[in-house]
Amino acid sequence: MTVVSSAESHRLSRRLPVAPVPLPGESLFSWVDHLAAVYEVDRTEIMQWLGLDPRAAHASRLARHTAELRLDAARSLHIATGLEPEAIHAMTLLGVVEVRRSRPYRLSDAPEAPEETWAFCPRCVEPPVRWPLWWYRWWAVMCPEHNCYTVSFCPDCGSPFSPAILRGDAPGHCPGFTSLADEQHRAPGRRRPKRKRCGRPLWEILTPTVADPMVRDTHQRLVRMAGEEPSSLDRQWYDDLRTLRILLNEPNPLYVQTFTGPDPALRERYTTQERGSMWDDTDTNPVVLRATGTGFLHPWRRTSPSTYGKERDPVTTGAELSVIASVLASDDMAAAAREAFRVLRPASLRDFDNDLPPYLYRASSQLHALISQAQTSDVLNRLHASPEPPRT
Repeated sequence: MTVVSSAESHRLSRRLPVAPVPLPGESLFSWVDHLAAVYEVDRTEIMQWLGLDPRAAHASRLARHTAELRLDAARSLHIATGLEPEAIHAMTLLGVVEVRRSRPYRLSDAPEAPEETWAFCPRCVEPPVRWPLWWYRWWAVMCPEHNCYTVSFCPDCGSPFSPAILRGDAPGHCPGFTSLADEQHRAPGRRRPKRKRCGRPLWEILTPTVADPMVRDTHQRLVRMAGEEPSSLDRQWYDDLRTLRILLNEPNPLYVQTFTGPDPALRERYTTQERGSMWDDTDTNPVVLRATGTGFLHPWRRTSPSTYGKERDPVTTGAELSVIASVLASDDMAAAAREAFRVLRPASLRDFDNDLPPYLYRASSQLHALISQAQTSDVLNRLHASPEPPRT
């Protein structure tokens, strides 16, 4: 049995004098940081007051709470602030759970665990900053308020943006590390020098204006669906959107045959060149663009002289959404899909790790011809033999 001291019991039962109401759609991480600013304390201390158990790695722990909040932590938060359970639930992605998994893979789109990269609007992160929960979502490609594309990494150091590593003592600044310019020339056995923090003000990052109405309309619909119960028409549209998106993803993506959208930022991401090598020892930039199998350029981050990691990129995702939305808006989706995509190599069950996403079973009949071309027989047999899984 766990024994709670009288001092600890008093702390957990103490009500804060003032608890600002969360903004509509605000994330728990944003609200807790705002509360710390109101009381002029650091993140660790405010989390202690709220019963959120900061211990070590408080940013990572708060990001996990934002993904899904344990019942005992939700009770402590309610006692400390008086927030209604509905308001607490609305600030999390997966709600309040009795037992939290080691890593929450239960999101319906992808494993958007707290360690994953968020997208953010640079102009929205200038202190004092409060940000929405939907920045977690894969489709967070633009800011409706500023009509600009979001960003997922620092252009100076290439560090991905994740609240799990945000520093409480430098709000709005890049928490990543600068690259070691002399790493390639370091003598074997010589000790690596201590790396410095990047510290770039994130609100100074420049990002293109959104000029594609398809991207704006699609994003607006997704934000609305995230904040209210979607209609049956919305749910089918979302299943179809995710189906086309996963077919555009690695390892066997569809190839976009042409891209002539009205947005210059998106057109710059399209290329007819073949997928090629990213290795260029003469390029000192921390992030390089590389052609992918979809026909779009994608940024990769240099993590060492010979190692790269793929960055999340809202601009490339916006280009993909533009193509997908155009197909879904067509009166003849089957013909539009044939015109937009070319199948390079069908994907097998092994490519899906033997686990097909549930929305693939529910795709509209007008997409069945494309699915039949883009999948091998083992995938098609699974789709035809298994019952349609429930929506999550």
